[in-house]
Amino acid sequence: MSTARLSELKQLSCKIFSTVYNPTCARTGNKILRQRLLGPTLTGYHPKPLVHFRDIQALYPQLGLIDMDEKARLDEIARRKRRGKGAPKKGQGKRASNKKK
Repeated sequence: MSTARLSELKQLSCKIFSTVYNPTCARTGNKILRQRLLGPTLTGYHPKPLVHFRDIQALYPQLGLIDMDEKARLDEIARRKRRGKGAPKKGQGKRASNKKK
């Protein structure tokens, strides 16, 4: 058989079996395109976001829900400030007193 006839046969075969006809053996990237998509794997990597108490509190303000942990934290901050152990005001920390005027 002639090379032209073999070329036609190969082209027809590629058309029938839905493969790529590439007689020059050029790089086409089909190897990459045939691979499974990574999108679902990458999006499934991170866990679903959790629902926080603040979210529920914002959704249902009419219920008057109180976050006891947050209330305890704020009470502790207030107690420390009364004793003089709280965080300094902005610009009043250790490094601010070291600056020369």
